[in-house]
Amino acid sequence: MVAFLLGAASSVLLALSSPFSGDTTYTTSTEQYSSLLNWLNNTFPSSYVSPSIRLSPSPKGGHGAFATEDISEGSLLFSVPKEACITSSAVLEDKDCGKAFKTLIENAGPGAITVSLAGYLTKEYLCHLEGKESLYGPYLDTLPWKRGWNGQEHVLFWSKDDVEKYLKDSLCWRESNDLRTEVRVAKKIINAVIGPSVLVARGEMEEQTPMIPFLGWTTPPPPKITEPISGLGKALNGAFVILLTRAFDEIFDEEDGERLVPLLDMLNHDNEPTVTYKTNLEGAVEVKARHDIKKGDEIYNRYKEEEDMNMPYHRFFSRFGFVPGVEEETKALLEDKSSIFFAKKKEV
Repeated sequence: MVAFLLGAASSVLLALSSPFSGDTTYTTSTEQYSSLLNWLNNTFPSSYVSPSIRLSPSPKGGHGAFATEDISEGSLLFSVPKEACITSSAVLEDKDCGKAFKTLIENAGPGAITVSLAGYLTKEYLCHLEGKESLYGPYLDTLPWKRGWNGQEHVLFWSKDDVEKYLKDSLCWRESNDLRTEVRVAKKIINAVIGPSVLVARGEMEEQTPMIPFLGWTTPPPPKITEPISGLGKALNGAFVILLTRAFDEIFDEEDGERLVPLLDMLNHDNEPTVTYKTNLEGAVEVKARHDIKKGDEIYNRYKEEEDMNMPYHRFFSRFGFVPGVEEETKALLEDKSSIFFAKKKEV
């Protein structure tokens, strides 16, 4: 089995416009974000969202967080409990596929946690679409599962022909193709792991029950899935995009690794961030004002320092789906052989 290269990435929400006209666009509604806030407040008593912020459409695209009044430096903006985040612990404790994910993580090598997170996220989403209750339902409804949703762009959404046409000989050609190859391999593995759960949710397979009542260990294993599950591949593609562009890992302990953090992952990017964040003793993610914020100002996170030498702009695009500080459309940059994407030959 290949060793997956997929790893955690800092959160990214917005992307450059799609390089192709006619792509589907979808924006999470204010009502869906209201449902997200209600879900946090009603499901997790320890969660907190300051009355001094609101979620509204952002000039940068999609939605963002804004100050409804002057906010002082150090003020708590929101706190998201660990239980509301999607973590490796949630994956391993999943009653449907936890054991299979654990085996995958133990055997697949580097990147297997990200692959398992993507598989779990896909299962929850597809079962949620079928009406099966998911702890994360309102959060899943706000995520960019398809190209163009909330302005999200990513090479994983591109067709093979588009990658060949626009990225051939570019600086991000190899990394983009490696990533796409690994996701293709992951699809075959995850199809077998979560396929039975999806088919049960759709009513296309009987749920396995214990041969001896009340003895869970007598439950027979689910039938092997040999054919691709309809819709699973595209949903898993979206799950990888969500994780690569939204997952956080730098603020968490080694046991949990990367995780998805509702609310924090929807803040737009600015190289001069408005917030700081860390985990408290209970594992909740606390987000505070980095400095004074004026009423009406949008609240920003910084996904990566724009001067980071280890993350040149072409890598921002191939990994996160956007180029910071550039307003020109991706298509134009690629067609013009911009130095962002293409190495310039030295003149003799």
